[in-house]
Amino acid sequence: MGQPKRIFIVGHLGAGKSLLAEALAKKLGWQFVDANPSLERWIGRSLSDIFGQQGEAAYHECETEILAHYAAKEHVVVVLDEAVIATEKNRKLLSSEYVVYLKVSTSTQMERMKGGRAPLLPIPDVKAFLDKQHHERDHLFEAVATLTIDSVGVEEDVNTIIKALR
Repeated sequence: MGQPKRIFIVGHLGAGKSLLAEALAKKLGWQFVDANPSLERWIGRSLSDIFGQQGEAAYHECETEILAHYAAKEHVVVVLDEAVIATEKNRKLLSSEYVVYLKVSTSTQMERMKGGRAPLLPIPDVKAFLDKQHHERDHLFEAVATLTIDSVGVEEDVNTIIKALR
């Protein structure tokens, strides 16, 4: 794959995707886009629990439209919702793009959520919720990723991406 025209950042809640994407966009001189309207983040339940199957499908269709819109843009770094990889259609769209999977452990997520943009979830067992998300999604993120980063910190992660782009 040659020099990408756009970069999509994926990963779990609290991984630091937005901070990474902002810093990467600034370093590249590209536009930063937060296309991450996650409801799971704020409610602490899965989309199917929130909407039921029919509503969840509509939510994922909206994600597909957002993804397709930004897949036609150039010089953008786009943060995507953690649920974006839940559908085959979205995974197929992502598979032809430059995707960075920001990989973190549950303990790192919980630590980052304490002081970050993603607040701790309003549920009794945050760790169990996040562990379940890892079990369901890690392999899906890895399957669409052009580059997987075991996150260390924003500056180091940006440098890893820049090196990979060269």
